[in-house]
Amino acid sequence: MLVASVSALPIGPMGASAAEVCHYTGSTDYDGHVAVTTNVTESDGVTRVDVVGMFDATTMFWLHIHYLLEEVSTWRDGELQSVAVNNRYLVGDHVVRQSWDHFHRTSDGLLASRVQGKTLADFRRQHPTFAQHWDPAAFGQPWIGDYQSASPERRPDLYLAWSSLPQGVRSPLAMAFYWVRWLPHSEQIVPVFRPGFNKERLVDLPIVAVPSSGGSLWQAPLRHSAFSERPASIATAEISSDRHLLRLAFEVYGSHVSGRGLITGNGCDGKPQVPTDRR
Repeated sequence: MLVASVSALPIGPMGASAAEVCHYTGSTDYDGHVAVTTNVTESDGVTRVDVVGMFDATTMFWLHIHYLLEEVSTWRDGELQSVAVNNRYLVGDHVVRQSWDHFHRTSDGLLASRVQGKTLADFRRQHPTFAQHWDPAAFGQPWIGDYQSASPERRPDLYLAWSSLPQGVRSPLAMAFYWVRWLPHSEQIVPVFRPGFNKERLVDLPIVAVPSSGGSLWQAPLRHSAFSERPASIATAEISSDRHLLRLAFEVYGSHVSGRGLITGNGCDGKPQVPTDRR
């Protein structure tokens, strides 16, 4: 809205047998601009969903903020195997936060590790072989293959234990831009894992169908400690009859501010990758 060992299903590049790339752009309040690219590949029964998002806006204090977020997840038979998140927050040219998280599925649950730094000097000293990924201008370029060289820190506080890992759990960006396209035509509750959160790492997302003349129209509440209960914050996704995401709209209400936004699909290249658990 952000590895102690190598996963049995690596999250790095695969020899993809098929791929689909989709592009989205949007606008929000506070002169905000959104650009999202999704790259979905499938090989040997593993689906890889790479979502890269960039958001720029100007606050009421004329501060230019930049959020950069990439989520790369892998799935087998519809079940989450691993997820990697690169999360960056800048005000103007000043780096406020940059982190690289990796979660992989084991018999104990989703285990977590993190690489982060506050300044380039610190980052170069602590992670010299990974420092090439510090520059925000390099955002979106492949980094997962170099992750182990950074000696990532184990983060038990970010783990999701096996006992808390429900069947069909989704990650946020994969849910918003990929899995929403393939929802069955019925109301449902989808468990969503929020990687990098110390609290409320797992939330249940109730999704309801809204009457539509064609395709599907889904609506779900957005829940966060910073959001007010009334009015409720909501997201709405419009899916075409051929399973493409046409529009993603949201309304967010906080105790002091509110915001609205609309993201529109600009087309896809390649064949849609149907989830393996639907075949």
